[in-house]
Amino acid sequence: MPKPKSHLKSAPPKRAPTRPTQLAPSPPIPMPIPCRTKLMDMPEDIILRLYDFLPALSDKVRLACTASKFRGAFESWSRTQRHSLDVEHLEPMRLPELICFFKVTGPYIRILHVDCAAFQKESLLVEFISEFCPNLEEIFYTNVTDEFHYRTIMSRMTRLKKVCIDCMDAEDVLNFDLQANQNLEHFELVNGCYTGKHLCGFPKLQTLVLRDCLLWNSGEFGIPLKSLKVLDLDDCCFEVMNQSLYKKIAECCLELEELSFSGCDTNFEVIAALPKLQKCTLKTWMTSNELNIGFLTVLAENKGNKLTHLHLSGQFQISNEHARCLGQLSSLKDLRWSNNDVLEDDHFKFFNDLSQLEQFGLTWCGRVMDIGMMRLIRKCLELKVIELRDCDEITNEFVINAIGYCSKGAGRNLVINVKGTRIRESMLQHPDYLSPMNHVKLNILPDF
Repeated sequence: MPKPKSHLKSAPPKRAPTRPTQLAPSPPIPMPIPCRTKLMDMPEDIILRLYDFLPALSDKVRLACTASKFRGAFESWSRTQRHSLDVEHLEPMRLPELICFFKVTGPYIRILHVDCAAFQKESLLVEFISEFCPNLEEIFYTNVTDEFHYRTIMSRMTRLKKVCIDCMDAEDVLNFDLQANQNLEHFELVNGCYTGKHLCGFPKLQTLVLRDCLLWNSGEFGIPLKSLKVLDLDDCCFEVMNQSLYKKIAECCLELEELSFSGCDTNFEVIAALPKLQKCTLKTWMTSNELNIGFLTVLAENKGNKLTHLHLSGQFQISNEHARCLGQLSSLKDLRWSNNDVLEDDHFKFFNDLSQLEQFGLTWCGRVMDIGMMRLIRKCLELKVIELRDCDEITNEFVINAIGYCSKGAGRNLVINVKGTRIRESMLQHPDYLSPMNHVKLNILPDF
């Protein structure tokens, strides 16, 4: 018997086929507008930026020579610069390029570097520099002999402020003329022979450096420089009576603030009378290892006067008397020792009045141990920085004791910079160092 139609499954209604959705047409991609700006249309501020990025001065000059607009921008840019010229870079240039270079940039060159061992085009370059660079302010000569031709540049300049001469042989007696440069402020001679006749009568000369030089005490020798503030006579051989030299410094350099000197034996005490001396570096010279006790005594009587920085380098013989005088220089803020195996822990017992000492340094001082350093910390309450280099008797124990001492009371901050000691990096993980009560900062400097 057939089932009722209601029980029969009806077929799903057929759907009309869907048409695929059509996307709206995308707008056409505009063609890039060709750049019609010409190089000559660039604004001046953009051109000035180009001169900042070009590496060599010769490249800048080549750009300046392309058009008058670039030449004008170069001149505007150069007025805010201090162009430095190394003569060696000019030697490959041909004559037309040299002429163009000096005409364009000569008036703006302020600093000149000359390796006098190079002889190519020497006479030509001397003439070009003398003619086109009237505004030179600084000259640095290297590999100089007593026949160096570049010396004629100095006599033809009028605005030199700084001259540095590094010689090949200390026996070369140099002849040069600087008298037209009455604004000279800095003169430096290394490994040469100095008589002094070239540096008389400069009213603005403030820095005189004579390093590794042979100094002659002829009738022309002296230091009649009333305005001198820095005098460096480092590792010089004196063919003079030192008494005469010390006396001239004490009488003539009344404005002197900084002195570096190798050797300070008999009669050096007159130097302590300099009224404005603030920084002093003393080194032993050859067989001389006497730290002049008269110099220290005069300073001690005046509590150091105005002396704030003292550096003693070399194997000075340090007695308890020397240490006692040093300990009375209450004006000192920075005291340093280097290359001395005489200084030892017992000497620190006399550093009682260094009330303003903020920085202390030791370099290659092999007999100073942890005990001496702790005595220094206890006696110098304003000490903030200690620098220890290549002192192999100083250990982690010093840092631990310093942490304990500096944590007392309100706490006292101290920085310790070390290299080449027995203070190890493991100290940075020590419980005392990691403690929140620690006021000591340890910096272990890398060995290079």
